Amino acid sequence: MKIKLILADDHPVVLNGINAHFASDERFEIIDMANNGLELLNAKALNVADVILLDLNMPGLDGLRTITELKNRNISAKIIVLTNYHSAELVKDCKAKGANGYIVKTDELQNLANSILSVVSGIDIFPSFEEKTTIDARFSYFDDFLKKYKLTKREVEIIRLVCQNLKTKDIAERLYLSEFTVHTHRKNIMRKLELSDSTVALYEFALKSNLISS
Repeated sequence: MKIKLILADDHPVVLNGINAHFASDERFEIIDMANNGLELLNAKALNVADVILLDLNMPGLDGLRTITELKNRNISAKIIVLTNYHSAELVKDCKAKGANGYIVKTDELQNLANSILSVVSGIDIFPSFEEKTTIDARFSYFDDFLKKYKLTKREVEIIRLVCQNLKTKDIAERLYLSEFTVHTHRKNIMRKLELSDSTVALYEFALKSNLISS
């Protein structure tokens, strides 16, 4: 029997990318997709889902409050948080509220599939982050950082991946973007940060800003 999934994320690219990936995997069936927490809570398929993949930062009702509401309604589906936030504190919050897993979106899709299977079998999946290595332990602090440098969350994600020495092609595949789009993001990042078009300069900025650890 297939594992029934519901996806909740306000980024169509993420929804479509995960949907496309699992479409050819006979172990899974995506039975619904929602753009925010309120849509998820009103989903007709909610009571028959096995697993809910849930973003944290969504409009209307964020992921943390959505988890609380799902638990209040006694929804039996396992809840896996799928987010951009590398944060030990958020991991603790999600676990305390009743989530069964926490996955950072930069993980490979194969890891996502394996994590879903583990959670369904009764094994919760939570990473361990050192809080000092992250700037986004709280949404508000991270949002202030984005405003300061006029960066988007996608651009921060690309900075982190560039600093992992991933090539444009690899980043495009991981984020379900075209190589042209990734290249455009990189140009915009360098322009906003007033950096030379060099990986070293970007790495130094990311290290100084605690986007990555040394």
